[in-house]
Amino acid sequence: MNVDKPIVLPVGKKVRLLTTANDVIHAWWVPALGWKRDAIPGFINDNWAIINEPGTYRGQCAELCGKDHGFMPIVLKAVPEDEYNAWVEEMKVAQAEAASGADKEWTMDELKTKGEEIYKNTCAVCHQANGKGVPGTFPALDGGAIVNGPAGEHVKQVLGGKNLMPAFAGQLSDADIAAVITYERNSWSNQTGDVVQPKDVKAAR
Repeated sequence: MNVDKPIVLPVGKKVRLLTTANDVIHAWWVPALGWKRDAIPGFINDNWAIINEPGTYRGQCAELCGKDHGFMPIVLKAVPEDEYNAWVEEMKVAQAEAASGADKEWTMDELKTKGEEIYKNTCAVCHQANGKGVPGTFPALDGGAIVNGPAGEHVKQVLGGKNLMPAFAGQLSDADIAAVITYERNSWSNQTGDVVQPKDVKAAR
């Protein structure tokens, strides 16, 4: 099983790894590193590792953390230092682009395109690709009250979570949240016409 963004580390360097969690207790476990560390909301735990051989190292959340426990793989790529430095520069550029995206005015089409991708990767596992949800467990977004109600309440719920839904304030950027909410409010049978901008999400935090 793969992840969207593997952790990249340099070989031959002592690396400190900090673990925490946004929602429930998880556990970082990559067997090849020889240790396991809990990730607990409100706490920061640390360990260190030196990886001498380049390659891909795989692990898994080792704490029964909830319904998605089986879908929490860990993928770590150990690469030579020059390759690691190039990756760091790429991440800096990506962060700068994300920061600039938070300040611009997006069109509905731009937000829906970005929002559809985020929905598929983040929301569809519970609310389903068609927005119908799972009756009795995960509410439908297609025709749902929160999606067709005031946009501010929709933003507040995505930021803070509710019941089985985790809080995404610490997991998604303002632009990501604005995009997925705009997508949900203007997809399937939902046609609110609302366009939620990153600045609206930032103001609600």
